[in-house]
Order: sequence, then structure tokens, then C-alpha cells
Amino acid sequence: MKENSINKNYFFYIIMYIMLLLICGLIPLMQMILIFLLPIPVVLLVLQYNRNLLSLSIGVIIIFSIIVFPVLSIPNSMIAVLSGLLIGFSMKKQQHPYETWSKGTMGYLLGLVGVYVFIEAALGISIKDSFTNAMDDSIQMTEQIIQMIGIPQLSADDLNLIREQMLAFLQLLPVVMVAISMVLAIITQWLCYKWVNKTNEEKLSFPPFREFQLPKLILWIYFLTLIFSLFSAENGISQMILVNVSNLAGILLILQGLSFIFHYSYVKNKSKALPVMSIIIVIFFPVMGLYLARILGIIDLGFELKKRVSE
Repeated sequence: MKENSINKNYFFYIIMYIMLLLICGLIPLMQMILIFLLPIPVVLLVLQYNRNLLSLSIGVIIIFSIIVFPVLSIPNSMIAVLSGLLIGFSMKKQQHPYETWSKGTMGYLLGLVGVYVFIEAALGISIKDSFTNAMDDSIQMTEQIIQMIGIPQLSADDLNLIREQMLAFLQLLPVVMVAISMVLAIITQWLCYKWVNKTNEEKLSFPPFREFQLPKLILWIYFLTLIFSLFSAENGISQMILVNVSNLAGILLILQGLSFIFHYSYVKNKSKALPVMSIIIVIFFPVMGLYLARILGIIDLGFELKKRVSE
């Protein structure tokens, strides 16, 4: 896509971003939807204008975010600008859709980390303390409800166990942020493809999911983190890092396993019900479904099942 000089679209994209940001400030509940849409004007600015005009538009966006609803606008703009820039530059370089997805994921992740720092440093709100207080209130409320309906009271050990399990969620916060970033990035990228295809008559699209292929390095990372976690100090920083890395590698292996099911169904001319059922099992029976998909991903990556099926 060639770069343009200033035209009506340039101002349209900036105004579109500002309008979306205003809606986020006036109707906070809309943020769940608009978080996918906010990066789109940034992506379009990257695709159609040179770096000087892009820098000018980003400057306008940042200044507006600081002036209007800063508590909400600054975090939203952190996420939108970073993800939009990385997705936009990747699309401009015509990189592979999965590479664009990985860069969009990085942009969203950097934005979420920036929001975390903004909340902790600028607003003086401790996310850990807020989560702990909310958890304690929830446990107390649950205990009161149990007493009211006549169920035998939970012992102190039972309550402590529940509390420890809920606190363990904080250790998985990094991998949760990565997983959220992956979902947000792929939806935003898909919407950008739709917009560009419609306005510029291009044919941008994701390759079939059956072609999704991880490098074998992911398999080594997964197994090495599992082994090292056995020897690391419990509740230490190294343990937290290893747990998060292994869980992230596990998520990628789940995608690899699901892609094999799609590939197998396509190559063997099986019914589309097979991949559909695999997705349903993963969503509605996650304990079993995610485990089986991860195992299948490990086998596929380790023994090149896709290549064997194709032969």
C-alpha cells in the first residue's frame, strides 16, 4: 500500500480514534468491545502515511488522551497505539499473517504491562492487594452463605487451602496476559484485514489453521522448563518464571494439536464435525480437552505427524 500525503482520510482516522476513545470514557462498559477497534485507526495510519505524518497523528492521540479522561484514556491509548503500530508495520512490510499476529500479541502485551505499571505507579493502586482483599471478602461471604443454608462449616485448613489456590493465580498473571494479548491481537488483525480488503480491494487473509506449525524449539522449551521446575525453589522467582514459560509453551502446543486435527480432517477428507467437536471439547471440557490437545501437539511436533499423514 503506497504512502499518501495529507487528505481527508488522514483526519477521518484521527477523528475515528478520538470518537472511540470518547465512547470508552463515557461508557466504560463498552471497553470490552472497543479494545478490539481502537488499534484499527492506528494501523490504517501506519499503512497509508509516512513516518512524519504518522508521528504527528500519534502525538495528537497522546495529547488528547492526557487531556480527556486521562485515567481511562491513557491506559486505552497505551494498548491501542503499541498494538496498532506493531500490527500496522508488519502488514506494511507484507509479513506472514502469523508473524503479524505475534507482533500484535507483543504490542498488546507491552500495552497491558504499561497499564499495570500506570495503575501501580501513577494511580497508587496495588493490584495484588486489591485482588487479595477481594478474595478475602469473597471467602468470608462464601462462609456466611454456607452457614445460612446449613451446610457443615468449612475448617480453617479448608479455607486456607482455597485462599492459597486463589493466590496462585497471581503467579500465572504473566501467562494470562500473554493469552489475552494473543486473542486480542488476532481479532484486531482480522478486523484490519476486513477493512483493508473492502476499501482497497486486496485479499489479505489468514492461512488455513491446519497449516499452523510451531518450531521444534517450543517443544524443547516446554520440556526443559518442566524439568528445571522440579529443582527450583518453591514460591521463588525462578519457579514463577518457569511455571509461566511452561504454561505459555503449553498453550502453543494446544494450538499445534488442534491444527493437526484440522490437517488430518482435510487430508483424509473426513467430516468437518471432527475439528468442530475437538473445539467444543476444549471449550466445554477444558480439563480433559486441553490435556489431550497438548499431548497431540507434542506428538505432532516431535514426530512430524502432519508430514506423515500427508504422505
